[in-house]
Amino acid sequence: MKILFCTNAFENITNGPAKFANLILEINERHAGHEIRILTEDVTHERQYVYKVNLRIPPLLKPLGQLLRMFVYYRKTKQIQREYAYDVIVYNNAFTGLWASLVSGKPTVGMINDEKNLRTTLHNFKFSRQWLKQFAFSRLEYISTRTHRLIITNSDFLRERVMQTYRVPAAKTHRLYKSINLPGIIHQPDRNFRAPIQVVFVKADYRVGNLPVLAEALAQLPEYGFVLHVMGPEPKFEADLKRYFLNKPNVELRYLGPQPQTAVYEHLRTADIFCVPSATEALGVANIEALAHGIPVVSSRVGGIPEVLDNGRNGWLAEPGNVVALAAAIRECIQNPALRLEKSQNGRRFIAKFGKEAMFDEFLRILSQVREKPIR
Repeated sequence: MKILFCTNAFENITNGPAKFANLILEINERHAGHEIRILTEDVTHERQYVYKVNLRIPPLLKPLGQLLRMFVYYRKTKQIQREYAYDVIVYNNAFTGLWASLVSGKPTVGMINDEKNLRTTLHNFKFSRQWLKQFAFSRLEYISTRTHRLIITNSDFLRERVMQTYRVPAAKTHRLYKSINLPGIIHQPDRNFRAPIQVVFVKADYRVGNLPVLAEALAQLPEYGFVLHVMGPEPKFEADLKRYFLNKPNVELRYLGPQPQTAVYEHLRTADIFCVPSATEALGVANIEALAHGIPVVSSRVGGIPEVLDNGRNGWLAEPGNVVALAAAIRECIQNPALRLEKSQNGRRFIAKFGKEAMFDEFLRILSQVREKPIR
């Protein structure tokens, strides 16, 4: 089977979809009889198996960028088809492939990687530019679930949400856990917890990651001192972040901004607690990475996070937005080293299901089910 995989994010590896796009290139080395090539705007130059799409959108048309992107990608896929007779096109962002799903003549598969579009409906109408933009995206995503041959989500939670919200048949939706490259990661469950306690937060959208809630929870533990390492948010948000830590003498903020994966992994190896108590999360690849490194994980019982933390057997789960519950979970994590070790060891065994070989096999199995006619 020959696969063309289209992705907005590739070279700038800051999220799960970009990591996935890089990992699946290994299919070419590991699975005889299958070939995959990447089409992306996020690459400096073309190389083996990777094509570049030049996305030149005039400034006046920037608000329509997401809509225009689907036509630019489609045109490039037709050019590629002349030299690479692919059997199926997969879109890392489902509605980027909407136009191709309607006119290409090749079976298309769309991926939905988060629930942000699913949460924007007429029932929560707000007259704002952001709401209108998000609502437009949600409609495009809804239509794309109708026109793609298959839809892939990255957790059972998100699969259920897609089926219920967009009324997609179960036979058309598949769950594919996004993997990380487990070999080479050293599992270090023994953490010294010397004062001050080092806490790591990694999330570009710090509001969705509930950073303000984490700040308040740490402040409710005045018997401990904390250094909170924040990675992900752009520098323009630094001033906003600092406001959350005013009048919290036991919490020192260390804002690090966007960081490469190597820097994130270094913090996961050396810090004491990983905590991103998200308000919403389709899966949470960062939690998988944390479990692989052996750092205790404290998070929220929301979205796909319980699937990664095995409903609390691999870490601590607090109700989202509940400062008191989050503080209690962090306190127990600090005070109970035996439980920390138990959860860490559970996590290392559990995340074998998120290994890349299992992901490759499942990805190819799903694509093999693409049918001649769409499932309605």
